Formats: sequence, C-alpha cells, structure tokens
Amino acid sequence: MKTAKKSLACACALGLCLSFYGCSGSESSSENTASNASSAAERIQSEASDPQSSSENESSQPEESHIGEYLSGVADIYEQGSYTLQCTVTSTAFDGEVSITRVVRDGDVYQLQQESMGSHGAITLGGRSYDFDYVCGMYRETDSEPELNVIEEVIRLNLDSTSTHEDSSQSGYAVEEYTYIGDTYITVMDFYFDKVTGELIKYTTTYTVEGQDDIVETRTINRLDNNIDESVFNTDFTDSLVDFNSMSEDQRLGFCQGLCGSLGITTDDMYEMNITTDQFKTIDYDTLFKLVYTYGGGHM
Repeated sequence: MKTAKKSLACACALGLCLSFYGCSGSESSSENTASNASSAAERIQSEASDPQSSSENESSQPEESHIGEYLSGVADIYEQGSYTLQCTVTSTAFDGEVSITRVVRDGDVYQLQQESMGSHGAITLGGRSYDFDYVCGMYRETDSEPELNVIEEVIRLNLDSTSTHEDSSQSGYAVEEYTYIGDTYITVMDFYFDKVTGELIKYTTTYTVEGQDDIVETRTINRLDNNIDESVFNTDFTDSLVDFNSMSEDQRLGFCQGLCGSLGITTDDMYEMNITTDQFKTIDYDTLFKLVYTYGGGHM
C-alpha cells in the first residue's frame, strides 16, 4: 500500500498532466522519480523546440501534420484559445481515481486535481503562476505554469501515428495511437473516439521504462469543449491559505508540526522520507506536499 501511495504522491507532484517520461514504481524513489521526470520533460521540450536540434538542411517549409483525423478534431477545440477539459484518471500505479479540471483562457490556465484526501492545483493568471493546496492549507508563487496535458503535447510534437497495441475489445471505437521514444523509456498513447460524433471518449497512456513494470494510466473524458467558467480565474485562495514562501523558519516549523499532528503523520513516516523535525524549518513546498500525500490522513 505504501508503494501505491508513494507513486500517487509522485504523480500528484507532477500534476498528473502528462508526460512523455517514465514514472518509477519503486517504493524508495519518489524523490528521484520527480527529478528524473522533470529532466526528461526538459529534454523533450528542448528536442521539440530548439532549432539547433534539427538538421541544418531541413526545409523551412511548415512541417506536414502527422496528427490523425480524430485527434485533429480535438486540436481544433484547443486552437480556439479557450476550453475546459475534465477527466477522471485511474492508473496501475495507485489505487482509486483522481479527477482533473483544466480551464484555459488564452494565456491564463487553471488546473484543479481532486482525490481522496482533498484538492490542490495551479493557476497562471496575468503572467503570474501559483500552486495551491487545500489539504495542507498553503500556496506559493512559482515560475512554473500548469503543465501541458498529454493531448496538447502529442499535437505540439506532431508525433507519428503507430499501431503498437491492438485490442479487439475496443472495436466499438475509432482508435488513434501515438508513440514517443526516449533514451530509456517509451510512452504509447491510445485515443478512443466515438466513430459517429468524433468525440474523444478516453485515452490510455502506457509508460515503459527499462527494468520496471509498465505503468498504464487511463483518462476518461467527462467534458471537452470551448465553454469556460470565468470565475475560476482568481487568486481568492491567498485569503484563506498560508503563503508558504513567506514564512519564517519558526513559523514553518510550527506549521509543519501542526499539519503532521492533524493528519496523523508520525516520526516513523518522516523517517521513511529521511525527514527530521528540525528539517521542518527549511523544508520546501514539494517535499512537504509529498510527505502529506504519502502518509497523511491515517495512510488512506
């Protein structure tokens, strides 16, 4: 159970928004997983956007789109600039399910993730980005915007379609598959559409990493359209949550001790993550987040 929880905490820390990188299932590697995943994502971003990574003889003409007919319909929704995506996520890496809402309004992005312990999210508004967490009761200003979701990345990277998986039980859908191959990992995405309406019903992402069991994540699409709720674009959470970055060391110590006490996190739990009480004075937002979502709530 601890392994599953740690995988979930890792996924939470990464936003569960994608990523063409492998996610570790090792019980002791949640820290390394986040680090490796971020590094992999940065490499992919660089490979996809750095003009120096392309051949000098490559034509300057726009690249021909490799995106299939059905996923192109999803691309049309995104290209409008404003949209709402709501989905439910399940995975072989953790128990239960997670609900994600993503609302985009041109350059503004709001994302909320709801799971058994509570909700947390991120927002970019007017060029400023924040993370907020209602379970811990904290927020921070950050340089990172809410990450792209997997569909946006497939479109942006213009991946070739593939046919790695063949599942006869899914014959009632129109299926499009795309694959990203990294140095030591492969990510395969299978998208399932209504054959008549072209509506995206769900998609699965299979992460294959050398020396590890595959992780399969399924996202069921509950909503994807160009209507948005303007009211989500606000920073009202700053009135009720603690600004984590502005706390002194003593304030941070007291905050963490109170949080651990209320959520039943013990010193043995802290030991599992190599954390001592004294370290609460200088603990960072991400480490506290992972501690709470791994061990909080009586190890839910």
